[in-house]
Amino acid sequence: MAESSAYQTPEQVSIYVTPSAKERARAMSRIEGIEYAQLAMDAIDHFLGEGMLSFLVRTRLEVSRPNGSHFPPRRNLRSRSKTGVRRVLWPVQFRPAELEVLNNLVIDTGAEHLSTLVSVAVEAYLLDDDEATPSARSLVDDAVSPRRN
Repeated sequence: MAESSAYQTPEQVSIYVTPSAKERARAMSRIEGIEYAQLAMDAIDHFLGEGMLSFLVRTRLEVSRPNGSHFPPRRNLRSRSKTGVRRVLWPVQFRPAELEVLNNLVIDTGAEHLSTLVSVAVEAYLLDDDEATPSARSLVDDAVSPRRN
């Protein structure tokens, strides 16, 4: 019989988010008693439900072209942060069954890395327009607002 995910031993995963997203997650965890993994899964579920998760990933990974360029954006092959955007380690513990779902979403969205998948969702979910990464928030308009339950 397969072990229920509720009883699986969690595995720590290194996720890199902006300092403001990490602080907001820490505050929510303390105030609302929510685990980081639950917060991350809520963020991903939210943007999956909005049909926006793949868009957020693409926005993070594409390098835009200057205004007036005739060429489409290119994929950022190094998955580096945009200039001026600093990210810090945010350790999250996911259970094996959760990691399986997340790894499938990495493939489905083209995120390439688990950290990219989780961080784009968490940053967009937790941060106001002026705090979120400019590339994601400038394209995700009022139709998708950050959630703070």
